[in-house]
Amino acid sequence: MLTFIFCKKARELRVKTIMRTETRILLPEDLKPILTLDAYKAIGGVRGIERARSLPPRGVIEEIKKAGLRGRGGAGFPTAIKWTTIFEDPSPTKYVVVNGSEGEPGTYKDRYLLQKNPYQLIEGALIAAYVINAKQIFIGLKAKFKTETANVRRVIDEMVRDNIMPSGYVEIVPGPDEYLFGEEKALLEVVDGRGAMPRNMPPFLFGVRCTPTEYNPTIVNNIESLSHVAHIMANGADWFRSYGSDDTPGTMIFTLCGDVKKPGMYELALGATLRELLYDLGGGPIGDDPIKAVFSGVANKVMTPEIFDTPMGFGTLRAAGGGLGSAGFIVYDESVCMVKVATMFSDFLARESCGQCIPCNHGTRMITDYLRKFENHAAVDDDIDKILFECGRVTNQTRCFLPMEESILIASIVNRFMPEFKQHIQSPCVISDLPPLPLINSFNEETQQFVYAAPKFESSIFAA
Repeated sequence: MLTFIFCKKARELRVKTIMRTETRILLPEDLKPILTLDAYKAIGGVRGIERARSLPPRGVIEEIKKAGLRGRGGAGFPTAIKWTTIFEDPSPTKYVVVNGSEGEPGTYKDRYLLQKNPYQLIEGALIAAYVINAKQIFIGLKAKFKTETANVRRVIDEMVRDNIMPSGYVEIVPGPDEYLFGEEKALLEVVDGRGAMPRNMPPFLFGVRCTPTEYNPTIVNNIESLSHVAHIMANGADWFRSYGSDDTPGTMIFTLCGDVKKPGMYELALGATLRELLYDLGGGPIGDDPIKAVFSGVANKVMTPEIFDTPMGFGTLRAAGGGLGSAGFIVYDESVCMVKVATMFSDFLARESCGQCIPCNHGTRMITDYLRKFENHAAVDDDIDKILFECGRVTNQTRCFLPMEESILIASIVNRFMPEFKQHIQSPCVISDLPPLPLINSFNEETQQFVYAAPKFESSIFAA
């Protein structure tokens, strides 16, 4: 009996020892906001920009390249390659644009960063601007992000007073509450005073305030990406690579929402598994039903339990059939109908389509209409094939990645949960509850709960 008790205690101790914990670099260790420039300097702030300015621009790029930093906005593109392209462009006028739109369902990390430590963003943006000798920096934030905008404006004022940068060098651009505000070509349109309508050419070819004779190539980086830059330049590439994996070095802030006990933002070294995030930090499923599906925003394939033990990284999750995206993970348990989830996401993408490209505008709406038939018990077997067919051609000749998101995401849900779609053909859905569309407005740190935006789509998604 004593041996059994001892073994049980040892086993419990071992489980506690290997429980995944956070690795906080971007987020303050105690999660208390950094409120002054002096407080930021006390933890090593501005050392990054000082070191960068002591090196030639190409030396800074080499340090970022050695660190292996990949963009945290969703695509995971190597930051050094993006910077090199614009650094080597002979155009005399260049810009830096910060993408702070954060309009994808299930993500809140950038706003959380700006609430906790906005100084590192401005420092990272100044380093990028130094590398390409940028004329100006623009920060795109949704106009409704009042707290975050005020924080960034405070940092700008403090850094101007401290002679870290000149007055007027960094400008905040308030943007619309639209998903496509976060698409880099649409973001540039907003910076130029127009609507969030993706232009044809990418920023490294046609940037801010471009004309037929002045192309003004522009760096566009995500808030988290530039925040990492400040730390890499302060502490070195080898330090950064001591965290994370070969596939994706460093840490990343994960937004975890949906059917988990402990939703929130967690900063982890890459290489941790999705299971560790869901269970060690997220506490596992919220009720008795096991976790059924996880979505990394709306741009990747659905992830199901058989790949939860894959080390998280841009390449590793993609190879396993999922995706890291911007690390905004939406969790649904077995009580949720995947036909409803597919319809909800498809409706969101269809409504957020800017309408410039017919395959996208028409195709996303057709797919949504077919999905509605399943929910209304009006579908036939051919409708499954029609959805998959439209997913295959919705992507043709378009200006942005939105129709690809529709194609990847919806086709993966249909193929992975085919029995549910076929069951909806045979009989009405037995699950009445609609899953919430996790467009996050705020996070209540006292209750550890997200506050979602008021429903915009549910009333029409399931209309006859």
